[in-house]
Amino acid sequence: MIAWAVILIAVTAVPPLNDSQQAQLDTAIDDSPRLDESALYPLLENALAWDDNNEAGAAVPDYDALLDDPIAGRGGLFLIEGKFAGRARRYRLVRKGEWGDALTEWVLVVRDEPEQVAVVYFVDPQDELIPPHTGSDVRVAARFYKVWADRDQDGNPTRYLTFIAASPSTTSAPAKPVFLFLPMVGGVLVLAVVYLYVRRMSRPQTIDPTPDRQPAGSADDAMLSDGPAQPMPQDPAEALRRLAQQHDEP
Repeated sequence: MIAWAVILIAVTAVPPLNDSQQAQLDTAIDDSPRLDESALYPLLENALAWDDNNEAGAAVPDYDALLDDPIAGRGGLFLIEGKFAGRARRYRLVRKGEWGDALTEWVLVVRDEPEQVAVVYFVDPQDELIPPHTGSDVRVAARFYKVWADRDQDGNPTRYLTFIAASPSTTSAPAKPVFLFLPMVGGVLVLAVVYLYVRRMSRPQTIDPTPDRQPAGSADDAMLSDGPAQPMPQDPAEALRRLAQQHDEP
């Protein structure tokens, strides 16, 4: 039995909480406005030892059950799937350690009707975690911490389910439809055509000072011509007489 337990721990991506960590975690106070308390730090220590493949053994959470009985689910490993709500911030800690001096907070919408959110705190010592776009699908394995009493964006008292994680398993940004850009492209093309037209019409008109010339073989040349040239006579004397006659003609 002990051998099987050792093998199970060796192949598990997320190590279980030891007795000391679980005992400290059990001191968490639910529905308190204070998030940073002694019960938080065993979860941070545990998350530092997680493997990249941290979904092994994670259960699908029953959020209503966690709200009704947080003690029963405290420290449990759950697979949270939701959409990024657009809220990402650094939460400063009282105690510094290998986990750094702050956690990275993401809020995920895990249910629409009625709306339910999960607040996930990532162990991110170097602040390297890049938040996804609002509405992106996020899946993350995390341990349940406590029910935190705070206020929502409208100032209403709200009970939040809080979780601790090492890193998100998957995130994906929603694709932006291409047709949303078509009106913009069409507008740019119309403006370009109008600009070219106005620029062309605003250019000053230049006048060529050189008078128009009739091309060779034009109608005026035909009017001045006597028709096809007559061949010159073979006799030299007759040829000279013909040339003199053409010279004397007006």
